[in-house]
Amino acid sequence: MTDIRGTGGNEPLSPRDKQLYQQEFKHAADLFQRSLDQYAKSDNPYQKEEFKEVMDKAMRVLNETAQELMKNELLKQNEKIAQDWATYQQDGSPKSQEQLSKDLDRAKRSV
Repeated sequence: MTDIRGTGGNEPLSPRDKQLYQQEFKHAADLFQRSLDQYAKSDNPYQKEEFKEVMDKAMRVLNETAQELMKNELLKQNEKIAQDWATYQQDGSPKSQEQLSKDLDRAKRSV
């Protein structure tokens, strides 16, 4: 992701830049959700690995955009999403997938 703030990096985001980061956050959350749904449906280990990589990259974008937006609440929600993702990878249960989906949705609505 490129830095769209001024060269000093300390200036506040313009309303347009803030809107772009918010859109980027929502896009990454949607991508994560779609990949999660396909990951859960797939029986192919190679395909699952590809979906996992997409979700890992989407998680990085979620964290980067939350930092740029300087929203501590989003960062906390991202931590919860990352924990849910780790739990789901360990147990693969529908309950942990549902919790992950709920937390993704909550984060998207809070942007």
